[in-house]
Amino acid sequence: MTKRPFSLAGFATLFALSLPAPTLAEVDCSNKPHIRDRFSVSGPFVKQLDQPLEWKRCAEGTRWDSKKRRCYGEPLLISQDQAVLRFEDNKNGWRLPTIQELFSLLYSTCANRKELRTLFPDLRLPIFKESAHFWSTTQDEDLTRMYYYLDFKSYALDFHSQGYSLAVRAVRDTN
Repeated sequence: MTKRPFSLAGFATLFALSLPAPTLAEVDCSNKPHIRDRFSVSGPFVKQLDQPLEWKRCAEGTRWDSKKRRCYGEPLLISQDQAVLRFEDNKNGWRLPTIQELFSLLYSTCANRKELRTLFPDLRLPIFKESAHFWSTTQDEDLTRMYYYLDFKSYALDFHSQGYSLAVRAVRDTN
């Protein structure tokens, strides 16, 4: 069995309970399929094959360099309100993900750092050396104006007030 940090294991249960039953049966970290059987990468986009989702490989504020196959620039670090507003008039379907959608990336990779950096090369940017906190649209049920985020370095799931500045990873539905 693949070893995972305690924080990931604890939240895996929370996340697993929110998924439909067929998805749970498809993920086995001890015998997981090759990355190309779980994700389809096409330039600046990555399609998650176990979910009807497509992700931008570069955080908002950065751009895809097709020649070097990497992200360049500085990620936007913005409030949760600004993150939601950023996609308000988006005609291409991009939006801020839920915490379950963000966490599904960790779940689908079995939290493999090499795979995550392959799928999302922006995680190699200097700004994400220590942490890589990305906003979600999911609000805490008990604390008003507190929204969940996921750290793609430590796999920690936590929440901040909506005024705090974090990075944004855009997603869109594929169905």
